[in-house]
Amino acid sequence: MRRLPSLDSLRVFEAAARHLSLTKASDELHVTQSALSHRIQALEAELGITLFRRYARRIELTPAGEILAAGVRRGLGEIMRALASIDPAGATTSLTISVLPSFATRWLIPRLGRFRSEHPEIDVRIAADPALVDFHKGNADLGIRFGRGRYPGLHTQLLMADAVFPVCSPDFRRRMGDLARPDDLLRCTLLHDEAAESDGSGADWVSWFRHVGVHYPGADDGPRFNQAILALEAAASGLGVALARKSLVAGDLESGRLVRLWPEEAPTVFSYYIVCLPERVERGSTAIFIEWLRREAGS
Repeated sequence: MRRLPSLDSLRVFEAAARHLSLTKASDELHVTQSALSHRIQALEAELGITLFRRYARRIELTPAGEILAAGVRRGLGEIMRALASIDPAGATTSLTISVLPSFATRWLIPRLGRFRSEHPEIDVRIAADPALVDFHKGNADLGIRFGRGRYPGLHTQLLMADAVFPVCSPDFRRRMGDLARPDDLLRCTLLHDEAAESDGSGADWVSWFRHVGVHYPGADDGPRFNQAILALEAAASGLGVALARKSLVAGDLESGRLVRLWPEEAPTVFSYYIVCLPERVERGSTAIFIEWLRREAGS
């Protein structure tokens, strides 16, 4: 019987396979890219199998790597479920998640049914609030934050990056006629997310126009909203063009409530991060939910 590789080596491999990026995997695991690369090479040597094809700026799974990645994900999930069932600290099955209202409404809640199906023993409570929660006071077990990833005193791991692009309702697009180029937006009503204009996230109109190389005076005209989801709702109602975060509009684009004007998108400065107290990261339901979040973000 073949000796199993170490669990730590398999976790390193799974992170690289999920991101298909050594940089993102090393950020998540808080190790250097060089150390992560050496671990994967050692795993390949131990197994006698090539798991990745390496290119100048990307990696791809080999057929053998795809098979192993799927098996490791299933195995890690089973281990997490087993730990939850025997962890005395995890006797309670409730889990409170602190998250922005926009992300809760447009990304997390539409996926919660899948988590409930996999883990009916865990009751999830969503605490949607733009204010940062104090984990030391026990107000939440886990958080998902949109920022730069600097949260002193907390365990932090990258969940996913984000990007922005202009969207509007189908009716607004018909009324405006040909919107063939980014500078055509200068004659449209632009909907403003006030939070994005002041938080440095790169999810604002000034940043987007700079990315596409169009001079934008940064005019204050046009409706303004204090939350991203309000600007998206205004766009769906035909009031103008909103700058949508990719993470928040998948459902609207699929249903046809909103249309994307161009394929081009601009990466945001902020990304989504999972945060919790260091002592909770490997405990019961918290560990299970983290693993599930990572799978959802990678799908």
